[in-house]
Amino acid sequence: MKDYSLKINGYNYDVQIDGINESSTVAHVIVNGTPYEVEIVGAKARPSSKSHVSLAPSSSSSAQITPASAAQSTPAPAAASAAPASGAAVKSPLPGTVLALKVNVGDTVSAGQTLLILEAMKMENNIDAPNGGVVKQILVQQGATVAEGDNLIVIE
Repeated sequence: MKDYSLKINGYNYDVQIDGINESSTVAHVIVNGTPYEVEIVGAKARPSSKSHVSLAPSSSSSAQITPASAAQSTPAPAAASAAPASGAAVKSPLPGTVLALKVNVGDTVSAGQTLLILEAMKMENNIDAPNGGVVKQILVQQGATVAEGDNLIVIE
């Protein structure tokens, strides 16, 4: 197991990389105490008895991170800064941590309905739908840290 302290977009993360499986390009990673299965996109699976980790270029944003507990049941949401496929994206008004998601993909929401709760500066903030529609994408997961302006949910 390797321990790292990373600073990404001004936020500090304690990262432990454990159990790299080169034959499937999957690594078991713990970020601030939360376990994830990380698929190294673009890496080629190869049979090898020697562990090797290659870092992607800093301009790359192709990593797919999935919580280990949900890896077999549900796909991970796209990164918060990803562009919405279609519809209107609800953006984070301030940096914080997603405490709870109040809607699911496919739910019909009305203007003013609470979509998620964001903790910022030790305060809980309701993030409400700016307009009615159907939830097409949820781009964050509970526990995710988001920056101001990140896309959170897409309503069409």
